[in-house]
Amino acid sequence: MRAPVDERVVERLTEYAARYTGFSLDAILPDAIRRAARRLADDPERILLRAANGEGNVVHALYQAVSVGETFFFRHPEQFGFIARTVVPEWIAARKQRITVWSAGCATGEEAYSLAACLLDLVPKHVEVSILATDLLERNLAVAREGVYGAWSRRPSAPMLHPIFEDNSASRMRIDSRVRAVVKFAQHNLLEAQSGGTFDLILCRNVLVYFSPESVRKAVGHLVSALAADGALLFGPMDVTDVPAALAYAAAPELQIYRRQADARPAKVRAVAPPVRMAEPQRERRAAPPEPVSIERGERKVAKAALEELSLRVPDYLPGILERALMHIRQGERAAAVQLMRDVLRRTEKLDAEDIVPGPEPLPVGFYRSSAEQFLRSRGGVE
Repeated sequence: MRAPVDERVVERLTEYAARYTGFSLDAILPDAIRRAARRLADDPERILLRAANGEGNVVHALYQAVSVGETFFFRHPEQFGFIARTVVPEWIAARKQRITVWSAGCATGEEAYSLAACLLDLVPKHVEVSILATDLLERNLAVAREGVYGAWSRRPSAPMLHPIFEDNSASRMRIDSRVRAVVKFAQHNLLEAQSGGTFDLILCRNVLVYFSPESVRKAVGHLVSALAADGALLFGPMDVTDVPAALAYAAAPELQIYRRQADARPAKVRAVAPPVRMAEPQRERRAAPPEPVSIERGERKVAKAALEELSLRVPDYLPGILERALMHIRQGERAAAVQLMRDVLRRTEKLDAEDIVPGPEPLPVGFYRSSAEQFLRSRGGVE
């Protein structure tokens, strides 16, 4: 029987893992670090020395320890809707001959191939589509390059929006050769700048939710630097809690889609009040909710008071609960955010994932459920 890994060694290795990957300390599982230390099969003090010196084998083991494999095809379909309705028509109107896309933190490739299928289905056939898909782990990239997937990569919450497989009926599905041909996979750490030029479209989704605030700022800076002047940058619903510098919302805030200031709506508008019509048969009529308020820059005290008032008037309004959680995250109040995210899960567990929740941007119940699950998973709050 192997001797247990000393807790001091686990703590130090966790700190090194956070340094090399950008993950926050509370998003790194101690058991994963223990397994990494055992696999290295070396004296604990030597492992710590090798980690301090950035030795490749040790750093790679720490990369694997923080790996998150949750991904599937056409995740967040509302964002693919924005690409289809807004971004692609702009490219066509501008007569772009080449489209460059970066899938940053692509995991095992489902997102990159979803993008390829989407664009090949929508842009004129003479337009060149080039997608760079990067991830921290070569293990993930090997799976992505193979391009063969099982049922877990397809979810009911994310319909197959565009043709992507050679054969939809098989239990193991292979990506269509035309889709595979436009995607290139490469290893990359989001804490480092991308040297591949600029991109018309960048997706970095459900990755930064695991990062520390300092690492988020650093990674977002690299992403913004790689964004073309008229490009669009898309995050997952819980990845960033503030509008990145020099960017502004390009759609409803819930969608987490950004463009440079000149090409987007003003960043301060983030409506949280529900529609005036909230008919509830056989229930007492509730007071009208407050007017939408800004929560971004310079009005946070006003926003906090309005959100608290909203929670009293309409306690089961999902956009308001999610927004309150984001407010607590900005203020560093993790426990309060975790409680609210659990409340989102509780209120959605008996609802159909496809039901639309009225709000500033009508979104399905599944959007709110997956946002809460993603946050809780990243912070160890899932029971």
